[in-house]
Amino acid sequence: MLSQQVSKDFIVRQIEKLSQDGLAEVAQFIEFLKFRERLPIQSSTSGVHSAFGIWADYPEASDPTEFSLTLREKIETRRDG
Repeated sequence: MLSQQVSKDFIVRQIEKLSQDGLAEVAQFIEFLKFRERLPIQSSTSGVHSAFGIWADYPEASDPTEFSLTLREKIETRRDG
């Protein structure tokens, strides 16, 4: 939690204190935020994370949404760990 209100000036002052490695991490995070803003907003009522779209072309998943939910349920209820 930040102790003060965030502004561009505040962020710039904080960035100026970072090492080269820290600057690289900030740059990567900025790229992530820009990428995330370009993604379409998913309906929160579906319960399906956007990453499950990878199953759309999976031969055994005629209904990718149902397939992903079933797969998720199997993963979440595993008892072999």
